[in-house]
Amino acid sequence: MASSVVIGGPSGAADLQAVLQVAQGQAIALDVATADRIKKESPSPKDFKLESNDILAATKVESSLTSIESRASILCRLISLANGSTKLRLAVLQYFVDLLNSGTQLLLTSATTDAAPLQQIADAAAGAGLTLCDGKSSPLSESLQRQHLSAPGISQQERAMLQSGQWVTLGAAAVTIQTARQLLLCGTAVAALSAEALQIQVKAALEDEYAGKAANDVVGSLSALLKDSPRVNLRKAAPLEAFASIPQCHGAADEALASASTSLKGLLTLPAQAAQAQSSQGNLTWMMLGVASKLLAIAELSVKRMAANTTLPRAKVFANAAAAHQAKMDDSPVLLMQRARAALKRTLSEAAEAEQEPSLAAARAAAVALAAACRALAAEALLASLTLTLAEVSTQAYRKAPKAAKQQAANGAKPKASKKGKEGPSFGLGKGTVLIKSLIDSTASQWDWNPTITPTRAMPDGSSSNASSGEGMSHVLQLAQQLQGSREEEEGQGSVPETMGEAAGSLDRRTVMNLQQALKAVEQALNPLGNKLGPVLADICRLIESNQANRKPKAAKGTRDLGPEQMAIREVAFNTITSVFKRHGAVCIDTPVFELRETLMGKYGEDTKLIYDLADQGGEILSLRYDLTVPFARYVAQHAITNMKRYHIAKVYRRDQPQMTKGRFREFYQCDLDIAGSYPSMVPDSEILKVLVEILSELDIGEFVVKLNHRRLLDAMMDLCGVPASKFRAICSAIDKLDKEPWEEVRREMVDQKGLDSKAADAIGRYVRDDVEPKFQGQPQQILEKLLADPLAQEPAAKEALTELSTLFSLLGHMQGLHHIEFNMSLARGLDYYTGVIYEAVMLKSWNGDPPQVGSVAAGGRYDKLVGMFSSKDVPAVGVSIGIERVFNLLEDKIMAGCKDESGAVCGKIRETDTEVLVTSIGKGMQAKRMEMCAGLWEQGVKAEFGYKAAPTIKDALGYADDNGIPFVVLFGESELASASVKVKDMGQGTEEVVNISKLPYHVAKLVEGLGKRTLVATKRQAPASDQADSAAPEQAGSRQQDASAGQQPAS
Repeated sequence: MASSVVIGGPSGAADLQAVLQVAQGQAIALDVATADRIKKESPSPKDFKLESNDILAATKVESSLTSIESRASILCRLISLANGSTKLRLAVLQYFVDLLNSGTQLLLTSATTDAAPLQQIADAAAGAGLTLCDGKSSPLSESLQRQHLSAPGISQQERAMLQSGQWVTLGAAAVTIQTARQLLLCGTAVAALSAEALQIQVKAALEDEYAGKAANDVVGSLSALLKDSPRVNLRKAAPLEAFASIPQCHGAADEALASASTSLKGLLTLPAQAAQAQSSQGNLTWMMLGVASKLLAIAELSVKRMAANTTLPRAKVFANAAAAHQAKMDDSPVLLMQRARAALKRTLSEAAEAEQEPSLAAARAAAVALAAACRALAAEALLASLTLTLAEVSTQAYRKAPKAAKQQAANGAKPKASKKGKEGPSFGLGKGTVLIKSLIDSTASQWDWNPTITPTRAMPDGSSSNASSGEGMSHVLQLAQQLQGSREEEEGQGSVPETMGEAAGSLDRRTVMNLQQALKAVEQALNPLGNKLGPVLADICRLIESNQANRKPKAAKGTRDLGPEQMAIREVAFNTITSVFKRHGAVCIDTPVFELRETLMGKYGEDTKLIYDLADQGGEILSLRYDLTVPFARYVAQHAITNMKRYHIAKVYRRDQPQMTKGRFREFYQCDLDIAGSYPSMVPDSEILKVLVEILSELDIGEFVVKLNHRRLLDAMMDLCGVPASKFRAICSAIDKLDKEPWEEVRREMVDQKGLDSKAADAIGRYVRDDVEPKFQGQPQQILEKLLADPLAQEPAAKEALTELSTLFSLLGHMQGLHHIEFNMSLARGLDYYTGVIYEAVMLKSWNGDPPQVGSVAAGGRYDKLVGMFSSKDVPAVGVSIGIERVFNLLEDKIMAGCKDESGAVCGKIRETDTEVLVTSIGKGMQAKRMEMCAGLWEQGVKAEFGYKAAPTIKDALGYADDNGIPFVVLFGESELASASVKVKDMGQGTEEVVNISKLPYHVAKLVEGLGKRTLVATKRQAPASDQADSAAPEQAGSRQQDASAGQQPAS
């Protein structure tokens, strides 16, 4: 026997599963400590006065909540009262505990709001109300007498407390949400079974990546359910939309239910007064309407999949409203779904117009939507099972067909040709779907079967089509054949006998009754609150977990692994960038990969939605850093720094839609240089731009331009054009898209989506368009002169900005840094923290002259107010950030092209190591000696390898050195050791010399000093035949011989 659910106290019921268990009949008990507290807080007898007992008891409840919903509502009211100080007597709480434990079913009205049912709960404390007994309503007083219970009566203050809040809504919602969460996996299993019945294409849906964990979890479940199934991907037609939409639909429902569950659990744990205040804000209403919408979407997809079933054309009563009305099947899934949709629409209208939130109506709308989803999934499961049963019988018959064909031939019949060596089609199901089909088939013996005329068909093996083992399976096959129709009907050559006057092709009344009985049995089996579905779902969960363990590992969406080749390129690229930073006197810092969420909020405008939030672990609310600039500003403020020139190379994270081929990732490196402090105007800004030009020039990845603008000039332009100040940032965000979209699209966004006046938009176009005169894009000094002659220059903010820009261009000219700069009025970087100069580096051509695959590779600007957001003192700052991943895409192509000759043949590879010397030997027992020689070389700072194989071969050793660009090889054998010498081979020159072992470290160190800068690409040489005859080299271990992974990050 299950233990009682405890109310109140630290171990009290506060989760929806406990609510559902009690709603289904589990006993409850009041926590002892809670009972003592409530007793102490109870009003004294002199301050307490009962209401009069002349309560007008209701004689009828027109529309009532279900018994489960009523019990859940009373329980939620009890939990809330036990959580805080309510001045309620202990006797009142204990009465409701006893009432629930007695099994008394209190009838509560299903109203729009909680007022009426809460009043009935309060009336019940006074002994008034109605209960349900043996399917009939009876006075509560009679039930209390039978259970030997007595109502405690209540005071006016206790009634006011009992009738406050939305606890009936919460109870009904808890039942719906918890039931629906258990239904979701069942729904996914049924959809997988339908996929097999329809033999549809599922590969694309299961291989796609979706936004959100929930949708991808659904894909994982479908993959596990359909694993090893031979019945999917058989049709060449496009994937069925009603199947392809399952991950998004079921995933969205899962997220909505999880969010609702968390909200309800939060309300249950709050004290009564706090929960009452929070629940009265309308959140419950809209939350449950959202849940209802998601559940109806599941039902609608299920109906669409049933409509796609052409094997059972007469089963359209499940998916076609007209057919359901004709068959007088009022409980058809499609009709129940229509009623649920109408209830949702009605409640949405009430929620928009009513003075009081229709929270209970919203909870009931969700319950009706859940019932529609349950009915639809049960019907879909039944049709899929019937379809698969026909396929299984047909498969078995065709496997026996060759023997029957011989008998036909003996009787003079012409046998049908069969493919040589083929026994006919095979039949099987997925590892998970077979579990759900077995559950459905097991209900057949429970059907209340009405015998009807069933045409007996001759199968290919000569047997009767309705011959089947077991009465239950006979019912399954007969019903499947009744829904399939006769051959004449299928081929349009006739109609079935009209046994009860129905039109041709329609269902006779007995078949409708059989179908209803079958649906009822299947619906009971798939009921999340029943005892049959749970064990099957537990088996499916174990299967899914097992499948996840066996799934092919992959990197998360928007991320990638980097192999030795990419890291070799990346290292050289980082060294190039770092050397420029250091050349300009910058120091390096590091900050945590995550920040307090409040640190990042409000700094990125519309891009704030791209911040990755970390799960709340009961401590600080954290987020992954979006860039390196805001953490730097926090660092400056926290450490009270007044001036600093710092660089920082680290990973940042953005919840963006990745485009891997264009260098857009969710995890990527940024290389930042920032100068903080008060300095003469435009001095730090000019050096930052000079650094940017130097880096892109030294990386040599192609032709580029640095577009430049001024934030205050941009704001002055929008003010002059008539843009309201409140829309400045929103319009900036639209203007910033001009490098990707035509002016017409940008203008439409500004006017239609962001509410800008069309005249203001056209005025902006004069400054930012590149297809009208005068163009405000081009050589800095020329555009500056145009702007100084424009009315915009009379705006105070614009005048100040143009003065700063004049100074900036002068300083850049002195540093020979203007030749890559373009003054461009259409540049409108959208980050909220910029206050002055803004700039963006854009690739014009790739290294080979082709159009670039990436656009912006670096960006930055001045932000004088950002540090002040974290302290009381502003520290002016300016910086630039290089998006290194996009740079790598261009470098990669360039470096990989260097590994091929003019004909396109591979002539080299990227060096994965810095090894300068390979020490190898010939003969056995030389391993220790090789290691000894390497130790001597290492002491001299020489990068050396010795090979792990005990007896290496000459061919493999020289091949390894050649492939990896190792410039020198030390060779020795027994004869060399006997003379205390070794051979040192120069792989580039093809020469070798004999060196005394004692002088080897010093001699090789001098050879290495003459190598100069490391070569990233190792060019293969055609080794002379004498190499193999005169030299010996070790075979390298397989662990060091990695294939070059094609097309990864390059370096300078």
